[in-house]
Amino acid sequence: MTKILVATDGSDGADRAVDYAANLAKVLNDELLIVNVACGIPAPLFRHLTSRQNAWIRETENAMSAEILSKARARARSQGCGKVLLDSGSGDVVKTIIKIAQDKGVRTIIVGKRGAGRVKGLLLGSVSQKLVSLAPCPVVVVP
Repeated sequence: MTKILVATDGSDGADRAVDYAANLAKVLNDELLIVNVACGIPAPLFRHLTSRQNAWIRETENAMSAEILSKARARARSQGCGKVLLDSGSGDVVKTIIKIAQDKGVRTIIVGKRGAGRVKGLLLGSVSQKLVSLAPCPVVVVP
């Protein structure tokens, strides 16, 4: 069984990517792997926080990721996609997506054109642009 990976951050663009990926997985009878990557607080800032603050931030990130993944799974299932897997990571978004794709042996990576990042005005978001350049498999960017 092959897999299609769709990365989501819960944004409108990511929702469109989930819809597209779910329909493609259904047609191709592939498993759909929905991934969320929490980019979190840069490491140098963590050094200035207490262990309790660090733990709270990580718990919050995990809860937010779980909520994003749960909503994306429901969205994919509403499109008729029955084979849905979830995965999450943290750190550099592009590197993490590529690592998960390699580890899970995915056929294709699907992402939205722009996510919930700070620079929403760009025609192609930095994550999607980097994935197109660096991914070891085809990348579909959904407008």
